[in-house]
Amino acid sequence: MKILLLGSGGREHALALKLKASTVDLVSAPGSDALAELGACVPLDLENPTEVAAWCATNRPDLVVAGPEVPLVAGVGDAVRALGIPVFGHDAATAHLEGSKAFAKAFMERHAIPCAASHTVTDLAAGEALIRGWPYGYPIVLKADGLAAGKGVVLAPTEVEALETFQAFMAGQFGEASKTVVFEEPLVGMELSLHVLVDVDADHASYALLPACQDHKRIFEGDQGPNTGGMGAFGPIPYLRPADIELMRTVLVEPTVKGLQKDGLAACGVLFLGVMWTAAGPELLEYNVRFGDPETQVLMQLLDEDLGALLLEVAEGRLRARELKLKPHTAIAVVLAAEDYPEGAKKGVPITLEAPAVTVIHAGTQKENGQWLTNGGRVINLATSAPDLSTARAAIEAALPQVHWPGMQVRRDIGLKALRHAEAGKTVQDPW
Repeated sequence: MKILLLGSGGREHALALKLKASTVDLVSAPGSDALAELGACVPLDLENPTEVAAWCATNRPDLVVAGPEVPLVAGVGDAVRALGIPVFGHDAATAHLEGSKAFAKAFMERHAIPCAASHTVTDLAAGEALIRGWPYGYPIVLKADGLAAGKGVVLAPTEVEALETFQAFMAGQFGEASKTVVFEEPLVGMELSLHVLVDVDADHASYALLPACQDHKRIFEGDQGPNTGGMGAFGPIPYLRPADIELMRTVLVEPTVKGLQKDGLAACGVLFLGVMWTAAGPELLEYNVRFGDPETQVLMQLLDEDLGALLLEVAEGRLRARELKLKPHTAIAVVLAAEDYPEGAKKGVPITLEAPAVTVIHAGTQKENGQWLTNGGRVINLATSAPDLSTARAAIEAALPQVHWPGMQVRRDIGLKALRHAEAGKTVQDPW
């Protein structure tokens, strides 16, 4: 099977490693030096549906797999699917669930999916008045409506900071993406990531759950410091009981799938649900229309199926509701980040990369004269699976001395808080 994989980061390298475990002719666009070791790379503009479709029309891949959200929001899935080529990735209408926070909130409210109370604002004076009379307590959550490279969500702890953030958004901090702003009440609880393969059209609606994961957003141990794209993740979550999974299925997943069909939205890929488990139960924070990063690195360690065949099943509308085959393990991925991340990233630093007994995933590297160099904020992920979270954590800890460079940042507490929570006999309902 010939597969075109769209993207260039750690998520795509994790997908590529899993795809290459089967007999796959892999092409990546635009790819990376690491992906080039697994197949050809082509310099396509993922925001240009015409360009991607033209390449597909000439080269006729059996399947196109979209890694990031940008090409989906741009309509690449629509353009390629129009050629009769299967695409694992939603059309532009469904990708709007990530492309517009306001659209997503209206969808949640329309289909009675538990979520934070919110207000959508497009006027400066109206937003400032809303902040001054804010009824829900602090922090105020402000979300730029459109795509903002993961930087368009701010938790403002005071009225002054809320006003400053809102005014910067409306002044075009993220261009048109922040000219509409969604204000939300703060949700308190335990955050987790739930990925669902979805295959929905007017005639059928099928889905399959992947294990729930937990990401670690803050740069420093103990969940301190600024937010990042994610410093590590693990899954499944040891204190999450089967009844908890069923509750999320009932109140979040099934209303989403039924809502897509009711609204005439086709779905042909994955939905990544950001969930906050509050005192009232699970509530939906956001939809993402692609695999998460670094959650993908965890999920690929757990999935015990031919990934290419599974994604083709979804892309061709043949997914049947079933339990996916999984290893009876816990998986973990730990991010090794560049100096200055997340504010910046020191690039071009030589990496010492030996042969750790775990999976090495390249997220932001380049290779020059046989030497790997840093080339992004999140540089390398180390991932593995083991019978339990404690053993998986120990395997990563043992591997860390074999991958390093000057200024490297790493959290050694990925999964530790959850492990202690589970060992204390606590559940998802207990204070986190």
